[in-house]
Amino acid sequence: MALTRSSSLLSCDSVFSSYPSTECETTSGSSTSTVPGPGALTGKALKALGVATLRGLGRIVMAKHLATVTHSFPHTDEQASSIRNIDAIYDDLLEFSRPGMYSAETSDKALGIILSQIGMGQTRFLIKALSRWHSVEVHILLLRILIQLAPLWNPSLKLVFSSPLFHLYSETQPWGHLSPVRLVLFLSRVIRSSSWACQAALDVGFLDVLMAICHNYEFKTSNITKSGRDAYPLPYNYKHLLIACNAALLDVTAYPEYRSVVASHPISSMWPKHSISPVDTLPFTMRREALLLGPDTDVTFDDHSPYITLSLPDICAQPCVSTLPAEKLLESLTFEITHDQAFRVFLARSGHTKKVALLSQLIECMSKSIVPSNKHDADRNDPSWRYRLSFSLRFITEVARSNPNNRQALLDSGVVAYLLRVNHDETATIANIIREYGSAGVVNARGPRNSRIQRSIYAAFAALFENPSSD
Repeated sequence: MALTRSSSLLSCDSVFSSYPSTECETTSGSSTSTVPGPGALTGKALKALGVATLRGLGRIVMAKHLATVTHSFPHTDEQASSIRNIDAIYDDLLEFSRPGMYSAETSDKALGIILSQIGMGQTRFLIKALSRWHSVEVHILLLRILIQLAPLWNPSLKLVFSSPLFHLYSETQPWGHLSPVRLVLFLSRVIRSSSWACQAALDVGFLDVLMAICHNYEFKTSNITKSGRDAYPLPYNYKHLLIACNAALLDVTAYPEYRSVVASHPISSMWPKHSISPVDTLPFTMRREALLLGPDTDVTFDDHSPYITLSLPDICAQPCVSTLPAEKLLESLTFEITHDQAFRVFLARSGHTKKVALLSQLIECMSKSIVPSNKHDADRNDPSWRYRLSFSLRFITEVARSNPNNRQALLDSGVVAYLLRVNHDETATIANIIREYGSAGVVNARGPRNSRIQRSIYAAFAALFENPSSD
């Protein structure tokens, strides 16, 4: 049974309002005065006893319900997927965490569970529950989380601040190595979930928290360029922390309305810049894992991570992705992560016509840079060409899977024609399947897939024509 706001407190006054007053009422003449009877004191005592009894029963009911909720924790996101009524469980957990609505013991216990899930990095269903909550409640919860974990992002506070719930987070950290990485990853997920959630994070001082992390964990080039395996125990080191923080800043600036907030904050001029020489071409496996991250996914840590370098002033000054030349936007999406989140926000906010217009331009640019090379086997073996082709297929797959509206926008942008032309060895096979079984036939096709490119083409078709109800 999911709790509601109206059921969070038992109103004893409403229970007794339907009963006559314990004082004797007289109706003789026009008098409306009451005369205390011999049972008045006894009645008041009984009423007080009833109120206390109801409150006691309420506490018992709440305690039993909280015990039912807490029985499901801790768990991983994968385990949570198989727990019955998991969404209602998280709704109740958030309800119990509200300060002032329940006893401090109840509220702290619920908050402790939340901190434990954050420390484990298993927050998919927590993020979903927060997206269903009121923005004011999210603001309060985020503030409580940052307060309880203050010694984590500002270690100097350990000397003056005692956090009774801090150990619930710290106990989940591998090898006892404390790091704010998973806190930052959680806040990144919150920010990516919606614009209003991003506003809540900014309102509780998220940028100030990042500044404190930068200062206390010494984001210096000497620390970042060290091998994590040599300098710090994995999986957390300064490099990982910088990657998480840079990704979070890109999440915030993905919303055009918040770029000025970041630009006017001291973080814009004080955030470190690291001139680490990038590899000639970002490994496609790394680019694939970082592509269009949503609220269900964390940034990955890699020695060649594109998140290592970040020019915050340039990011804040960037225009809307829809105003960029399509060629420039495609180059950025292919080889960098600068416009990833901004493009994802554009897709989430824009109407069908605007999405089709931009996607059509991108697909046209893909065709110009990729399709002509099909005629030359030597060009097709070029690493740069294969990288661009692999990216285009992955990009189409991810956009199609993001939601049905984006999938339809892709279809209306001419993406099928691009896929049919993209690899001449497979065109006949896929074209025959579509001709005989329709577009959806590609999803269930069992044709030859002898290379990664071939598998990627089929995956793109499957994403475009799979059942929308499976999203």
